Amino acid sequence: MKVQSKQVVTLALIGGVLGISTSAIFIRLGDAPAPVMAFYRMFFAALCFLPGAIRQSRRVKISWQEVGLALAAGMFLALHFLLWMSSLAYTSVASSVVLVTTHPIWVYLISVFFLKEKPTTMMWLGLALALGGGLLVATAQELGETRLFGDFLALGGAMMVAIYLTLGRKLRQNLPVSLYSALVFGTASVFIALYMWFRGLPWFGYSGQTWLVFFALALFPTVLGHNTLNWALEFLPATMVSATVLGEPLGASLLAIVVLGEVPGGREILGSLITLVGILLVWRPLKNGEV
Repeated sequence: MKVQSKQVVTLALIGGVLGISTSAIFIRLGDAPAPVMAFYRMFFAALCFLPGAIRQSRRVKISWQEVGLALAAGMFLALHFLLWMSSLAYTSVASSVVLVTTHPIWVYLISVFFLKEKPTTMMWLGLALALGGGLLVATAQELGETRLFGDFLALGGAMMVAIYLTLGRKLRQNLPVSLYSALVFGTASVFIALYMWFRGLPWFGYSGQTWLVFFALALFPTVLGHNTLNWALEFLPATMVSATVLGEPLGASLLAIVVLGEVPGGREILGSLITLVGILLVWRPLKNGEV
């Protein structure tokens, strides 16, 4: 690890996961198409980081390669939100969130081939346990054609966010967090806006509650959630940051019980507990001393 202690980064990531866990709940409470919610989520979040990004851009020299990678990261983040947020209209909160958090397996494969990061055997075992727990949650209810489509959308969202996190790991070695977040969130909002224009989706005309959902999505799961991951990527391998987010299904499922009345079954609860055990194994110290 670079400057920050493991304890500081761990506490920050726990807070980040709690923030991200609110995402599915807010989406269910909003009365707007998923792409519209995704756009305003990214747009308002980018605005939050704009002042800090302007200050940091005066002190940091950005290469054209980094600009290109940031644009690519924003595009994959946009695809992640378009796929995953759409999945919530077809499948349960528990299944959607668990499947979208299978991204550590994709991050692991990408990191091994492109970033030369090699998780320990214990980390790999933890990933396997966490993903096995996710599979239990996803298959806890009877699969219909509609739910299966939603599950595939969530899985596609997992693949997109894996690429986004891997690119972020490379970019965050040089770009300060506010500048990086403003770039990727802003780019994501542009890509989603183009998709909305192509689909002919309305920009306005939503209820007051839905506008509150737009702002809440930008503040809690994005500024306080995803931005914490962006910050941690400077200090931890992409595989470890990605694996931490496997705690999201537990938080989202608990919130779904309280807010939406979606009570998980025994299999879903068991799967969530297995996922947590996997996370604990992943967080064992790396042999190469990065943690």
